[in-house]
Amino acid sequence: MLIKLIGSGVIITAATCTGYVLAGRYSGRVRHIRLMQDGLRMLEGHILFTSTPLPEALKKTAKRLGKPVDRIFDISSELLDSRMGYTVEEAWSIALSSTRDLLCMNAEDIEIIANFTKTLGSTDKENQEKNFRLVEIQLNSQLKKAEENRDRNERMYKNLGFLLGATLIILLF
Repeated sequence: MLIKLIGSGVIITAATCTGYVLAGRYSGRVRHIRLMQDGLRMLEGHILFTSTPLPEALKKTAKRLGKPVDRIFDISSELLDSRMGYTVEEAWSIALSSTRDLLCMNAEDIEIIANFTKTLGSTDKENQEKNFRLVEIQLNSQLKKAEENRDRNERMYKNLGFLLGATLIILLF
């Protein structure tokens, strides 16, 4: 009897935790998109208003961001500083691919962020500003979608985890 109670507790706990982990991806996506928006705003300030060189601007931005988004800026800065001949787009792409597993972003979010650097550092100040505006608009759209998905699915996954655990216990015992 005691073994059944302990087993039931373990099953309920594991199923509930699984539900919370799945639900956390929705909150994580919203958090990571917001962090990326903050990072891009900081980067814009460093580039457009203080005329900071790009590797240094990326490094300064990384220091002020939260994990794991800070790693994208930090890795990009290191690659550009390494003088290995990386373009901004290549450095940013490598940074995105190395942190992709840590991010709770979907493929569309990553694509928007990856496309951002195609013209970064290669056009005049006016076009740079337009590029920052464009990515801001696109990320705002993605943020609204992410918030809607979070509101719709987060509570469901939390409850579903518990309910599946309870169903499994009923079926087993």
